[in-house]
Amino acid sequence: MRRGETGRVRRLLVLLVTATLASAGGCTGGTDAVDQTAGSEFRFVAGTGKGELIPVAERRAAPMVSAPLLSGSGTFDLAALRGKVVVLNFWAHWCGPCRVESPEFQAAYLATRASGVEFVGVNTQDPDPDEARGFVARNKITFPNAYDPSGKVTLRFRGFRANGFPYTIVIDRQGRVAAVYPTPLLREDIEPVVTLLAAAR
Repeated sequence: MRRGETGRVRRLLVLLVTATLASAGGCTGGTDAVDQTAGSEFRFVAGTGKGELIPVAERRAAPMVSAPLLSGSGTFDLAALRGKVVVLNFWAHWCGPCRVESPEFQAAYLATRASGVEFVGVNTQDPDPDEARGFVARNKITFPNAYDPSGKVTLRFRGFRANGFPYTIVIDRQGRVAAVYPTPLLREDIEPVVTLLAAAR
């Protein structure tokens, strides 16, 4: 087995183990997702399988959210990114799978940003911003990260919410939720999805 293949297998094994631990409660962040946008009708929203997209006719508009940036300078405003494909990755510094996933997202971000794709991390349930900033620095993340310690942004996405960390929501150029991934992802999982969405006009 070549060195590159060995590294890839190691990352997959780490993701598998940490995802298993997370599903057992290691990185839990709430209860199952419930769509509360249909009045009194409550419908559980299932996550999208890896590499899959929600059919265009079934996509719903993403809520308009904003939050201060973790860097301490500026604000993340989802409305300002309309016309781009947006990858929202919800994470916390204490989440094991998040540590494995972050470098993968950084690589996908660098490979796709020129085609109109924007990655935004949403740090949540971290009361100490310095710990969250340390996570960003250690993983050499260069895409913006919103700071959401109280979970306000997370709450706005409650209809698409997974029950642990990390989870990822992909929004198409029209501002609609195109995919919800409630599991850790590798670059090879997310990059083809956003490339396909970026090519659609």
